[in-house]
Amino acid sequence: MTTIAPHDLFAALAHDTRLRCLLLLATQGELCVCELTQATGVVQPHVSRHLAQLRELGLVQDRREGVWMHYRLHPDLPAWIQAILRETVAVAHTQSPFIEDARALAAMSNRPARLAVPEPLFAIAGVSNPSIDPESQREPPMSERVYNVLFLCTGNSARSILAERIIERWGNRHFRGFSAGSHPKGAVHPLAIEILKRNNYLTEGLRSKDWAEFAQPDAPVMDFVFTVCDQAAGEVCPVWPGQPMTAHWGLPDPAAAEGDEVARMMAFRNAFRELENRIKIFTALPLASIDRLKLQRELDRIGTTHAPAPAAAEA
Repeated sequence: MTTIAPHDLFAALAHDTRLRCLLLLATQGELCVCELTQATGVVQPHVSRHLAQLRELGLVQDRREGVWMHYRLHPDLPAWIQAILRETVAVAHTQSPFIEDARALAAMSNRPARLAVPEPLFAIAGVSNPSIDPESQREPPMSERVYNVLFLCTGNSARSILAERIIERWGNRHFRGFSAGSHPKGAVHPLAIEILKRNNYLTEGLRSKDWAEFAQPDAPVMDFVFTVCDQAAGEVCPVWPGQPMTAHWGLPDPAAAEGDEVARMMAFRNAFRELENRIKIFTALPLASIDRLKLQRELDRIGTTHAPAPAAAEA
């Protein structure tokens, strides 16, 4: 049985979105993130972050099914917590009958329609109306939206490091770059630093880090995750909060290049050009208007593109 301190429970219930998610799961059973997003009116990254916090506390349990993440109340919740949730639902039920309108849930699921949770469930806990919850506001327009992009490779010392810096330049302040590795080297490759400096990129703050950092509840919520080496693409990745879109942009590892310093620098230069070419294409996509299926096709296609051959003088 899970052990949950009373102050942790009440801290979880004190937040509007976490409270709504718990009450939805208590009355509806297992729900996927998309259903909880639709039912609460809160944008998906926020819902995913709060669900991760509830999972860390042991209040909910998750289950992955394909690209979807499903949540339910933890089956081993202590009896006193189950009693609190039952009483909350019972009081709300006496105030207002459950409304047989599950359009929000049925629209996102092939399962039978369920009963929608009435607004009194929120009111009895003294929380604000979902319609005026600051987190339920629509996403900002493309001119204001900033997308978080995570680049992954095995060692996080070369390719993913280069991509992290490249996207921040070509993203024109609409993209924030991050990088990590499944088995980080612990240090950025000196030639990665050198190629960035030669192209007038800042290198301060770059470090080799484990991808588990970005699966934590307090980590930045990613919109896109790209693997840039074949080995990382074949490994079992952490569950990323927010269910970001993913694609494989594999490239040869310049850190594995053999030969003299000129040959090894050429390998880093080639990796830099390929990543810059793909990132330029990606950041030019109309993300605000393209549908998800078409966007996924575009992301996959970008991973197969190659930069034009360099001019003879560049060699």
